[in-house]
Amino acid sequence: NKFILQNDKLQASEYLTKFSRLVRLILENSKETLSSLESELESLNLYLELETLRFQGRFKYKISVPDELLDAEVKVPPLIIQPFAENAIWHGLMHKPETGQLDIEISSESDQLYIRITDNGIGREKSHQMESKSAIMHKSMGQQITMERIALLGSRESAKSSIRINDLMASDGKGAGTEVIIEMPLMYD
Repeated sequence: NKFILQNDKLQASEYLTKFSRLVRLILENSKETLSSLESELESLNLYLELETLRFQGRFKYKISVPDELLDAEVKVPPLIIQPFAENAIWHGLMHKPETGQLDIEISSESDQLYIRITDNGIGREKSHQMESKSAIMHKSMGQQITMERIALLGSRESAKSSIRINDLMASDGKGAGTEVIIEMPLMYD
């Protein structure tokens, strides 16, 4: 809407094109209980590109995944990473005065898949303080749904499933971001 109001036709068109692709991917993946890791990363990348455009480069991001995981046709629950990336952007990185960084690393060990989402934002404590002063309190449904899906996945599989959220601290004891680690069984097509 901002690009349209500013009569920035090129940016508005680029945003709308990416947004429509993201909506299409979300709808396609929402029909499935599991989607390919490649498809999950495609929708995540589109989402992050949109947020980077929207917030005019206030943060940078990097997604790291070994080729062998993409080649192996690994399956994951759809939209498993996006709610945590969104939370990092909205509650951690947008409140930083300088450019923030969001890193998403995917790896495997034994029969487990690990997804690490790390931001160098203001940290959960400061974010909660800011929210408590705001008239608008937001409950992240996406994060809650994802946590429930991971727990359900763990109850069905013999392998371990969990989500850990760690507060990162600077040397002066102030919040220096958040790290989320999703662990789940490695599943294939």
